[in-house]
Amino acid sequence: MSGDNRLKTTSTVKSGDFNNITPEFGRAGDVQKIFSLKRGTLYNLLADGKIRGVLLRVRGNKSGVRLFDMESVRDFIRQSMN
Repeated sequence: MSGDNRLKTTSTVKSGDFNNITPEFGRAGDVQKIFSLKRGTLYNLLADGKIRGVLLRVRGNKSGVRLFDMESVRDFIRQSMN
């Protein structure tokens, strides 16, 4: 057998369907989509220590990506209900 006529022994890899799964971490847009909290509110809650987040940045780079802990946002909303 040669070229493209080889038999494949495994199926092709397909991306998963994560539509019904809440991510562990998310960007501000993800948090807004799931919990309806605006970006400014998220950063204020983060500064007050009411939710958790992390800035991922490669050393020496000026910018990075801010990720919010979705569980901490969910916990904050639940605590606010009492």
